[in-house]
Amino acid sequence: MGITSSGGFLVPQSLRMRIFAICFIGTHIPLLSFVAREAIRGQVAWGDIGILLVATLIGTAGALYGIHALLSPLKLSIEGVTSIGRGEPVKIGSVAGPDEISELLRRVNEAAASVHSRLSMLDQAAHRDPLTGLLNRRGFFAEIDPLFAAHIGGAIAILDLDRFKAINDRFGHPAGDQVLRDFANRLSATCPRDAIVARWGGEEFVIYFPRTDEAAARATLDAMLAGISDSPVGPPGLPPVTFSAG
Repeated sequence: MGITSSGGFLVPQSLRMRIFAICFIGTHIPLLSFVAREAIRGQVAWGDIGILLVATLIGTAGALYGIHALLSPLKLSIEGVTSIGRGEPVKIGSVAGPDEISELLRRVNEAAASVHSRLSMLDQAAHRDPLTGLLNRRGFFAEIDPLFAAHIGGAIAILDLDRFKAINDRFGHPAGDQVLRDFANRLSATCPRDAIVARWGGEEFVIYFPRTDEAAARATLDAMLAGISDSPVGPPGLPPVTFSAG
């Protein structure tokens, strides 16, 4: 426990010990006053003083335990605020009651939930394509960089929708957007679970197949193309949508 000098008094640096010091002094002043009075009168009853001393020490121990229990939520709050600053999810156990500490914990939990929600929204905006919900180019690199750093090989395929500009020109951008959304959903549904799928830009998409050679990736793409031929994407009435991949 560190001790500092403040205003001519020695003050503990710990809040817990400062509160304890106040309680200790407050509870011992009556005992010391009683002993001093008895000593002045020359009638020191050591038996009574012993009983008072034991009772005071028991009360002091109880006060110390109570102070620890009261301040424990504050420590949790400090840890929670620190985690919020690092952008980590936080959930602090609540303390039932209308007192200030319960309110503090509730507020910390609310702040943590709000910050986590905003960080998630920012991450979505930074790494997701708003039209299709797939990763965007930045999100794609954020996903594959750790794999490359771990020397995990794989195959990368670039997909380009055929005659997409003609669909936009003839049927309008809403129809083109629907084609992109449906195609993105089809990719997400048919790609292997560990594949990383992203919209590269415009009508271009990219897929990274971890731990996959070129032949296996090509077989997966051929199966996707056959599936799209059997069950076209986009609104009814549009010409069949195909894609080229390399």
